[in-house]
Amino acid sequence: MLGCRLRRAFLAVAAGLLAACATPPPPTPAATWSGRLVLSLASDPPQRFSAVFELEGTAQAGVLRLFGPLGAQAAEVRWSPTGAWLDRGDGQPAPYPDLAALTADLIGAAVPVTAVLDWLAGRPHPLPGWEVDLSEQPQGRLRARRLTPAPEADLRLLWH
Repeated sequence: MLGCRLRRAFLAVAAGLLAACATPPPPTPAATWSGRLVLSLASDPPQRFSAVFELEGTAQAGVLRLFGPLGAQAAEVRWSPTGAWLDRGDGQPAPYPDLAALTADLIGAAVPVTAVLDWLAGRPHPLPGWEVDLSEQPQGRLRARRLTPAPEADLRLLWH
């Protein structure tokens, strides 16, 4: 009887120790980049958007701050698994179902932010309709062109 109880106690302690070893690793820290972005759209009329940016996050959640030529924050974009929000500094963040819908509304073209995060890290992320040049990624430069669907878009990022 005592041996049976001792064995059960041992198994309970062993199971507890194994469960402690099976805890998930801590989440990967969010990557951070800052630099300059330029987006050109071959729309009618053609459009060009440029800003200084600070980007921190993952594909699941993050924040992108855009600054004008004099350093004032022009906009802040936040995203999470529950949606995306655009704050133009008026204290009224506009909600969107996801980041693709937000970027399409903001600049007229859906920018694949998940892919951009991979590209910044030097990882290929093929997307239909996009051509990406990662050859200068180690020097902090990236060019991605969206050929389809229209309008064509040319995204250039420089970071430090």
